[in-house]
Amino acid sequence: MMRAMILVVLSVVLVSMTVAPSVAAGVLEGYVEEGLESNLALRQRDFSLEKSRAALREARGLFFPTVDINARYSRAGGGRTVDFPVGDLVNPIHDALNQLIGDPAFPTDVPNISTPFLREREQETTIGVVQPIFQPVLYYNYKINSNLTSAEEAGRDVFRQDLILEIKTAYYSYLKTVKFVELAEETEDLLQENLRVSRSLFENQKVTRDVVYRAQAELSELEQQKAEAEKGRILAQSYFNFLLNRPLDTPVEVAIPAELPPGPDNDLAGLQKRALGKRYEVAQLESGIEGAANGVRLSKSTYLPNLLFAFDYGYQGKDYRFGGEDDFWMGSFVLQWNLFSGLQRKAQTDQARAEENRLKAQLSELEQGIKMEATEARENLIVVHKTHEAALDRNESATKSFEIVNRKFREGVSPQIEFLDARVTMTRGQVNLIVTTFDYHIKRAEYERVIGIHRFN
Repeated sequence: MMRAMILVVLSVVLVSMTVAPSVAAGVLEGYVEEGLESNLALRQRDFSLEKSRAALREARGLFFPTVDINARYSRAGGGRTVDFPVGDLVNPIHDALNQLIGDPAFPTDVPNISTPFLREREQETTIGVVQPIFQPVLYYNYKINSNLTSAEEAGRDVFRQDLILEIKTAYYSYLKTVKFVELAEETEDLLQENLRVSRSLFENQKVTRDVVYRAQAELSELEQQKAEAEKGRILAQSYFNFLLNRPLDTPVEVAIPAELPPGPDNDLAGLQKRALGKRYEVAQLESGIEGAANGVRLSKSTYLPNLLFAFDYGYQGKDYRFGGEDDFWMGSFVLQWNLFSGLQRKAQTDQARAEENRLKAQLSELEQGIKMEATEARENLIVVHKTHEAALDRNESATKSFEIVNRKFREGVSPQIEFLDARVTMTRGQVNLIVTTFDYHIKRAEYERVIGIHRFN
């Protein structure tokens, strides 16, 4: 019976809940897709990208004409007047003419005219169109916004790759805690059997009572370990559900691949080249560099003149009338050319060029960092694979050793301390096998993140 329990414990580590690699991958990919759709932090990135795209549409709209309608109706009173001495000029002349012809034919009481400077009533309604013809600032402003949008999109994809890694790591960490709980439960059965055997040996006077007490103590210690394992499982489950924006207690499907995924590529140079070509961080910085270069061009373009066309058409007068005598129009070509601004434009150009150089240096540093990450990820995967192979051998040896010691203990020819030592060694081997198995899956996910396996376009 004890031998059967040992085999059951071992099967928990090696076989239980294992499925075909394709099935396990499908379960995990389903969770990844769910996380990409629902993760709150990623949603914030999406909103930032949408904001950047809206800014790009705004910059594009500056190339089109602006059309405005302006209407004004005014009432006025008082103020300055314009005086014209018509009577003072005309009346003496008319009086002289009347005397010459002997007839008062011309009036001599013409009054002076006093006209208010402000009209008592006035309205003006116009529609105005302004169309940029040559304005380089608008073009480079649009190019910079396009570069910023590309950088924002690449940054969103960088976050998505990080989120995929985080989801996979959280999932494998959860599976690890599940296996720990299972191992603790199976070990409890083993220790319960040990307690039964110890009592039987004591009753048959083959061992002293302290053996029974020690078996009970081992069982009590395991209860504490079970509580810790269950706590770890609940926390891992909660964090995994948090990443997927689900209720924290949502059940998580357990699908453990029956086989480990393949190891790393042996061609390190090719691996580094692939990583450089697939990483969104590189595309993000390249967009930033192009944006800085357009910033330099933008600053230089302020030395050039701007040419605009403006056209106005409308109606004006004392009353709202829309006849042919009340309308007017005016078209204008407007040239604007700033010849000197206190060397501000040169300073702006120098700032933009310095930013471009800074980003280029940052890109060089990033490329070196990616190469180093590819090397490290590859070596980590190789090491954890070898560690897993060693854990398999260690677990097999510890299990066989325990079988021998356990048989001797049941026959009363082996001390309990030897039995407990063999049991602890076997449990440690099983724990180590669980750790190295899922560490390999986690390191494989990190390796895929580094070399940019997940692409979105």
